Amino acid sequence: MKVTLLGHASILVEMNGATCLMDPVFADPFEDGAVVTCPKRKVYPDRLPKVDILIISHRHPDHFDISSLALLSRDCTAICPADPLIVYALKKLGFRDIHPVHPMGEIRSEDWELYPTQSEVTSVREFGMVFHDSSGTFWNQVDTELSVTTIEAIAQRYGQIDLLFAMYASQNFDFFEDRSTDFPYGIHAANLENVLRIGPRMVVPGSAGFRFCEAQEWLNAFLFPISRERFTGDVQQLDTNIEARIMNPGDIIELREQAVGHHPGASDVAETVEQDTARIRYDPTQSIPPLLDLNPGGFSLARLKELTENFVQGMGVFIDEGYQSNHPVIAQYLHHRVTYTVEIVYPDAEPDCYQFEFRANHVRLTTGEQANGHGSIVHRIAASALVEWFERRKSYFYVRAFSRRFSSLYQLSSTGGKVSVEPVLLPDLLMHYLLNESEGSEFAAKRHVDLKLQA
Repeated sequence: MKVTLLGHASILVEMNGATCLMDPVFADPFEDGAVVTCPKRKVYPDRLPKVDILIISHRHPDHFDISSLALLSRDCTAICPADPLIVYALKKLGFRDIHPVHPMGEIRSEDWELYPTQSEVTSVREFGMVFHDSSGTFWNQVDTELSVTTIEAIAQRYGQIDLLFAMYASQNFDFFEDRSTDFPYGIHAANLENVLRIGPRMVVPGSAGFRFCEAQEWLNAFLFPISRERFTGDVQQLDTNIEARIMNPGDIIELREQAVGHHPGASDVAETVEQDTARIRYDPTQSIPPLLDLNPGGFSLARLKELTENFVQGMGVFIDEGYQSNHPVIAQYLHHRVTYTVEIVYPDAEPDCYQFEFRANHVRLTTGEQANGHGSIVHRIAASALVEWFERRKSYFYVRAFSRRFSSLYQLSSTGGKVSVEPVLLPDLLMHYLLNESEGSEFAAKRHVDLKLQA
C-alpha cells in the first residue's frame, strides 16, 4: 500500500487492487478563498493514476471541494456519509456510482477492505477511514473525535495499525466565538491519549495542513497552538515504540510486510514548493486588527446599504413575530432583558448601528446616533461579508474572520452572603435569524452548493 499526501487532508491511497482518492482539494486558495495549503504545494491532477474509489469524509469545504471534484473522471465509485447534499452535488457533477455509507460497516473485495470509522461529533455527518490490504492497515482519522469503544473495535478487527494519520492540531476555533487564546491543554491530551491507545507503528499528524491567507492571515497567530513538530515530539516522549513522522505534500509512505517506509518528495502528483509553516507560529500576544470591510465583491456603498438595511428589517420582523408567538429564542432574550447590538461596518463610511432592547413587555429598536453601540450581546460584521453570507455566496468558514462578537450577559444570585455571577449563553440573534429563520434559510446550504456547481 502506498499513501501519498497531496496537501492538507487530500490523500491518494494505492492498495492492492484499488486506488482511492480521499477529500481531494487541488487548488489554492480554498474554503471560499480563506485558506491555502501549508506547507505550500503544487498538485498535478492530470498525473493522478486511474481512481477507482473517491472518498468524501464530510461536507466541510476543506474536504468537499466541488471545483476539484469536477476535474475527476465520473467512472469511479464514490463513497460518502449519508449526507443528502454531498450526494446531490455528486449526482449534479455526473457521478453515477454513489454509495452513502454509515460508520462501522465494512466495504470489501477479495484483495482489500475499507472501514469507515465513527465520530463522536453528532453535529457533522462524517467518518474516518481504515484502508486494509495484505500489506498492512492505514487509519485516516481525518477530523473525527474518537471514543475508546471505536478504538477497541478497530483493534479487535485489525490488530496493530501500521500507519495512523492522527488529529493533532487542536485548532483554537473558539477564538471566533469569544476571542479565547487559552492553550488547549485538555484537547491536546485527548489527541495524544488516542495515539497511545491505538498504538500504531507510525503516526503522522494529519488533516490540518493549511493556513489563513491574505486579509485573514492575522488569524494564524491565534488558531494553531500545536505544531506538527510539537505533536510528534510529544508522541515520542510518551512512547518511543511509536515512530512519529511529519509528511509534506508529495511525500509517500509505503506499507510492505509490516514495515513502514517514508519516502519524502517521491510523488509526481504533488510537490512541496515552500516550507512556510513558520507563518502559522502560535503567538496569541499579537494584536487583533480593527474590523474592516475590504469589499472583495466590489459592491457599491449604496447597494451595501440597501441590502444590509433589508436584512435588518427582516430580522426585525422575525423579532416582532417571535415576541407575539413566544418564539423560544426571543423568549430567552426577553427573559434576560438583553440589549442586542448589531453594528455593520462599511468600506469608506461610518458604521450603521441597530440596537434591540428586550424588555418584559416590549422590544424597542434604536438606530443611528441614538444607538450607543453598547449592549449585553454585540455583533459587529463587515457589510459585504454579511451580504455574501445571506446571498449564500460565502459560507461561515469565510465570513467568520469578518465578524466580531461578544457577550457580557450574566445571571446573579446570592446565598448566605455569597454572590454568584454565572454567564448566560444565548444563540447569537443575527446568526440564528440568518441560518434558521430568514427567507430561503432551509435551502441555504443547497443554494451555496448550486452556486459552486455553476462556477
